[in-house]
Amino acid sequence: MKLMICTSNKKKFEELYSILESLKKDANLDLEFVSPPKEIEVEEYANTFLSNAYLKAKAYYDAFGIPALADDSGLVVEALSDNLERPGVYSSRFYKDSFGSNVLKEDDFKLSKDELNNLKVLRLLEKEENRKAKFVSVVAIVLSNNYGIFGEGELKGSIAKEPSGNFGFGYDPIFIPEGYATTLANIENKDKISHRRKALESVFFILKKVL
Repeated sequence: MKLMICTSNKKKFEELYSILESLKKDANLDLEFVSPPKEIEVEEYANTFLSNAYLKAKAYYDAFGIPALADDSGLVVEALSDNLERPGVYSSRFYKDSFGSNVLKEDDFKLSKDELNNLKVLRLLEKEENRKAKFVSVVAIVLSNNYGIFGEGELKGSIAKEPSGNFGFGYDPIFIPEGYATTLANIENKDKISHRRKALESVFFILKKVL
């Protein structure tokens, strides 16, 4: 069976593909992981990781008729969350979010999107002692018009004082996983502990039963 990995983020695709290939072997499933024939625009208007993952997977399934897998993930920082988890579902565009927007200055916008997101979190936590955080991932697989499955994973940790490391992407340079003394971006085999791996392991447990 072909399973389409639905993301336009090259680094995320590579990470998902690598984890999926290892899980496929462990589960002894006959799967071929493919990229979408072309990228499509999907509006992620939901306020939960599950809903956004489903929106993406369903949109790609509807467009190409191939079973589709999508992940929605983000960083949740305890000190920045009240009624809403932040950055949460807005993690990829947190630098544009109105919450705490005054901490970014005009000159900062020469940086990349990832660098801006990290900078904003670090500045908002400058005087904060509570640096607890977690990465959350929800993976949805749409297998047909009316059938889908999902899995969820978390990686607990804390926010570093400054960015460090060249592996990974997103918030990896400022996130220190529980039990480690360095950031996720300094861990070359981070796929073995990541929130995405945990979510994919969860969904594969179900997938093995339904195929």
